[in-house]
Amino acid sequence: MKQAKMIDKAQVYKEVLKVLAERNKTAQFAAKQAYEAATNSESVAENKYDTFGLEASYLAHGQSQRLLECEQEYLAFTKWQPESFTSESEIKLGALVSLLDMDSGLEKHLFIAPIAGGLSISVEDKKVLIISPSSPVAKAIWHKTLDSEVDLPVSGHKVNFCVEYIA
Repeated sequence: MKQAKMIDKAQVYKEVLKVLAERNKTAQFAAKQAYEAATNSESVAENKYDTFGLEASYLAHGQSQRLLECEQEYLAFTKWQPESFTSESEIKLGALVSLLDMDSGLEKHLFIAPIAGGLSISVEDKKVLIISPSSPVAKAIWHKTLDSEVDLPVSGHKVNFCVEYIA
């Protein structure tokens, strides 16, 4: 089997951090806009059927909750440092994994992180999917080692993958 070119895990970590910071900035802007709409003098109800002000206040509350979640995710990710792995390591939290589709020869790159599951980033011109430990894919590859084979569901059918590298 050909040896895959390993992706720099430090770059993956930095890119996730960058995306989380961008999400936080977007959430700050949305919360500010919603607050301004809710506190604007034009939001005052003109009659008992005018609910614009009430709706704006609900939106402002929801956006402030979203901002709080984004800030907590960002802070938690900055405090988390994934451990280093060797070629003998088992896949677990913090692993950067490359899987090779045994039929098509295509690679999938996964990073198991406690936060940002579902996020897709690009590092070194390769797509890396961030998955949470509770995801079905993480559960399927958990404790696998280099050259292990695993069947994963893809578009409704099972696809056979081989663990190409773990970092």
